[in-house]
Amino acid sequence: MIRIVPAACLLALAALPLLPATAQAASTDKGCAWLLEPTTDRENILYPESTTRYLAAVIPALPGGYVEIAGVFPHARYMSLQTYSTTLQSISNLHDMQIQPDPGSSNPYLPGADRNAAARNYTVRLQFAQAPAGNVPANTLYYLGSDALHVGAVLVYRIYLPDAGTQPFGGVPTPTLTEVLPGGARLTIPTCPDPVPDTTFLTAELAASGLSDYPLPTLGVFGLPTPAWHKYQNVGASEVQVLTDDEILGALTPTLAAIAAQLPAGFGENADNKYVYSLVSREYGNVVAFRARLPSTPKTYDGQATMGSGQLRFWSMCTGDLATQSYDCLVDKDIPLDADGMFTVAISAASARPANATNDCGVAWLPWGPLVQSGVIMRNMLPDPSFPNSVQNATPGTEQQTLGAYYPLGTYYASPQDFEKAVGCHAPAVPADSQTTSTTGGGSGGGAFAPGVLLMLLVAGGLRGRSGTLGR
Repeated sequence: MIRIVPAACLLALAALPLLPATAQAASTDKGCAWLLEPTTDRENILYPESTTRYLAAVIPALPGGYVEIAGVFPHARYMSLQTYSTTLQSISNLHDMQIQPDPGSSNPYLPGADRNAAARNYTVRLQFAQAPAGNVPANTLYYLGSDALHVGAVLVYRIYLPDAGTQPFGGVPTPTLTEVLPGGARLTIPTCPDPVPDTTFLTAELAASGLSDYPLPTLGVFGLPTPAWHKYQNVGASEVQVLTDDEILGALTPTLAAIAAQLPAGFGENADNKYVYSLVSREYGNVVAFRARLPSTPKTYDGQATMGSGQLRFWSMCTGDLATQSYDCLVDKDIPLDADGMFTVAISAASARPANATNDCGVAWLPWGPLVQSGVIMRNMLPDPSFPNSVQNATPGTEQQTLGAYYPLGTYYASPQDFEKAVGCHAPAVPADSQTTSTTGGGSGGGAFAPGVLLMLLVAGGLRGRSGTLGR
């Protein structure tokens, strides 16, 4: 199978010069090698983060040759290039600060750097080789990992939270991919228009659906009366939590999760993120609220001139279903805070949204969606080494202890009126930014690949002839 993938890709690449290239690509056009875009305004799979653009390419790097990735640093909070095996394990990763700029250009992501510098080009080389044990060359990615599982031909490009007015790709073209063959011949992949229609309305309808009042008795089969957060390990351990993290089978969870945790990691997750997730059930209330301290992050969305710092590079909380569709996300800038730096996020059906779940009342809100059970995901990206309370520092079973005040404590409320009475309306000490954006003109991440996505990637190029994003 590993040999078949490059062969199939070469056949596709051979036909690419026949495709027309535009002199000036539109903002949604991409290189034809980018095959999948599972963002919330396109396919909406793999739990995309709504402010993030993901592009995925299946492109071989032949032994003796390489793939040249020529890009422009986007105006955004974060960007990265990562490679994955055919079974979705991470192989190699370069995030923005690790990429050296071209001569005459600068890297706008370095601390204190000019974020609006005009010259901001970079070039990365992707090789079908294993990274050396030491002295790894700069700006180099690899397709061979440490064992037989870590072999592949999948390249993923991510842009988190593009600056205002620069959506979808941070105000710059998508990276150009050039296949450099053994002997030096170069095949640059042309640009293709994106024919897939905007599906934001479908995601919005899905997120807004759901009864305002859960009509069935509490059976304890879809969750726990006090929501718990679990650090993501792998698909197997997560499936165990989904099936057993309830009042009926909960005693089985630790043993089964420990067994499942021995399976290989890999869901196409961002190597620079770590995740915790919680399963909430409307059996226990039509509103659930989470309260915690918000880590500090750099301000970038308004086109700030200088790259700042924080306890994390990026933070978000999202809701979604077990089919890996995201409903919506809140990023750090969208969270109103009280005088102690604490936030409250209410989650309910749109028809049961509490009247005080507004920025003016200091309460953020996320849609529950149509199902009894909803998944809530919290992302932590690139924590500062001095910040001890990140998800990165937690291990399964120590999430609350490690995160401390940053661990979201959950409380159920029978009705929106009960929430309104208990929480009240208090003007925030730190209001949220006035505009929340989605990937269609703002966005939603950090998506991960689900099993079977490789097949979708391989087929998508032939069926659609366009580039793609992993998880919006």
